[in-house]
Amino acid sequence: MGEPAAARPEALPDFSPLDAGPETGVAHTYMHLKAHYELVSDNVMDLSHVDHVHGEALTTRGQLSPLRPALREGPAEVAARWEWQQTPPLQILAPFLPHPAESARHFIEVSWTPPATLQLSVGVTQQPGPLDLGHCIGQYDLHSATPETADSTHYFFASRRNHLEHDGAFNAAKIQAMHQAFLTEDGPVIEAVHAEMGTADFFSLNPVLMSNDIAPVKVRRLLQKLIAAEAAAAR
Repeated sequence: MGEPAAARPEALPDFSPLDAGPETGVAHTYMHLKAHYELVSDNVMDLSHVDHVHGEALTTRGQLSPLRPALREGPAEVAARWEWQQTPPLQILAPFLPHPAESARHFIEVSWTPPATLQLSVGVTQQPGPLDLGHCIGQYDLHSATPETADSTHYFFASRRNHLEHDGAFNAAKIQAMHQAFLTEDGPVIEAVHAEMGTADFFSLNPVLMSNDIAPVKVRRLLQKLIAAEAAAAR
């Protein structure tokens, strides 16, 4: 883990919104994947997959998939943001809107920090104003991947919502549904990709890249750069 004197707590990302509210408003789960950890980042940073991998609860009616996300980049961060409108709204959030069957504005923002932590916020509103969790019905999610081996990964997930925060039964049902989605939808795809691709360097495979690949490719290139810098400093 390194020497205590060399620790830099100020470099840790701030995920304190997970603690901002009652225990019945936050839930955690875990999944073991037979896949390389970078494929988790690929999956979350390219949200065009939601209309193809996930079912009715998460479909964007094809609105999100064609969009090229707005990017924000830093020395140790890549963030992607999508904004769109759809009718009806996302099924997981629609019941908490004033008019569940009518059009609503949506946003999703994902921020990656090394080596494999992704914070995702999703929100929906039928009111004018900013698209953020302070003005939307939504949730604050944290995905974190820890490599076990070159071919397996520990996948940790946490989610805090800003609606029905005091309903413990709903909290338990929601995380169970999300866990099941990971287990039966994301997980099999990620593992199948790993089985086909192996752990060879992604770029050595000469991949065909599309516009929706921009965020995960930026992440892979930045991680590659950070690993090389750390290796050089250790020599």
